[in-house]
Amino acid sequence: MLDISQATNMLTSMGVSSSLAARAAERTAKSYSNADPLTFLKELRTTLAELSAEASRAGNNTPTSTASTGKTAYTSTAALYSNGTQSTSTAGTASTTKPATTAAPFSNLEEFKQWEKGLGDTFAADYEPPDYIRVASMVLNGGNDTVVGRYMFFKNHPEFAADYASIRNGQLSKFPTDGSTLVKSDLSKMSTETAAYYKKNPDELLAAEGFNMDPTLAKMRMNGEIAAPYGVNISEWLMDNKWTKDGTVAQNNRVAYANADYIGLDGKGAGTYKLSKFDAATGNIINYDGRVYDPLTGEVKA
Repeated sequence: MLDISQATNMLTSMGVSSSLAARAAERTAKSYSNADPLTFLKELRTTLAELSAEASRAGNNTPTSTASTGKTAYTSTAALYSNGTQSTSTAGTASTTKPATTAAPFSNLEEFKQWEKGLGDTFAADYEPPDYIRVASMVLNGGNDTVVGRYMFFKNHPEFAADYASIRNGQLSKFPTDGSTLVKSDLSKMSTETAAYYKKNPDELLAAEGFNMDPTLAKMRMNGEIAAPYGVNISEWLMDNKWTKDGTVAQNNRVAYANADYIGLDGKGAGTYKLSKFDAATGNIINYDGRVYDPLTGEVKA
């Protein structure tokens, strides 16, 4: 079933501030708590836009602007990240450059804490959160309880550390900000029509994934092309099934998304984000390369 916390977490993971996400989820839930899940998603998006406009008119959430550099346009996950090559597009002209190797500005947890304390707090007026911030939103929004998680994330992605420091000083991110790299669904396994639709509307694709729904079934349900079996809760059905060219089959989408990599809209972005995970059995942090780290010191365990 859909609930306020699920909607809030989904919006937060997409880069919406926690306070704005909570307000949008609460307002939508009051009026549409019993609505079809896809109707709820539509109204949630409308409510979020209304609250954002209200905040803008009231002068809220308007960061201080400083001189900013041009933002890198997104072309494709593979072109942007693969083999250290970054594709940029300026005034409609595509070009490819290979950025200089980036080294992390810290070598241990204590140095990271000092680096983090020295970060600025000025954002460009037209700042948009890069996709990597959405990936690490849980640890980036935390305090001392998630400091090792932040350390591990930026240790694994020194290029993001440099970019993060830059945007905290009023610059615009050099990385995608449109959610294109956050897609986990393989568009090549969808119908041509559905894939084309989601390429033009990646936010709707991310919303479906955020609610653990199969994107194709969600779109078909929204268009009135399909209905859940009689007596079955529509939300649960969308979460527990997936579309295939041979018909609908059972799948726990929550588990599937949890275990899936971020492959991007082009399907070639696997490995873009090198993430660590918490091992509940031992309390340790398992890095993407299999190394085990102490959750308190961030040091590799023997």
